[in-house]
Amino acid sequence: MHGGFGALRRECGMNIHRPIRAKALSDEARENIARVQEIWTGCRRRYGKAGPFLFGTFTAADAMYAPVVHRFRTYAIEVSQPVREYMEAMLAHPAFAEWTAQALAESLVIERFEAD
Repeated sequence: MHGGFGALRRECGMNIHRPIRAKALSDEARENIARVQEIWTGCRRRYGKAGPFLFGTFTAADAMYAPVVHRFRTYAIEVSQPVREYMEAMLAHPAFAEWTAQALAESLVIERFEAD
């Protein structure tokens, strides 16, 4: 994840403080979003019988995609029902909730990332 999906990362910056709202995205970003949804849906279809995460139980793969879950939520990305269920499981995970709470408590503001 950290080296791919460049358009998604460029156009939908990781900003937990940003109010939830959609924005216009390029075709490339929409293609990134579609590919992420394919990956998540495929993993859950194949391995999700043991739980709600990509490989059933929470793994490093889920942790790597945690910022994308926030991006999809923050930028009001329309997702399929299976992806929505995955996102809900992630949002409810204690580690995800703690990470989010700590990020929201951060007071550092970088103005260039706030103006979108």
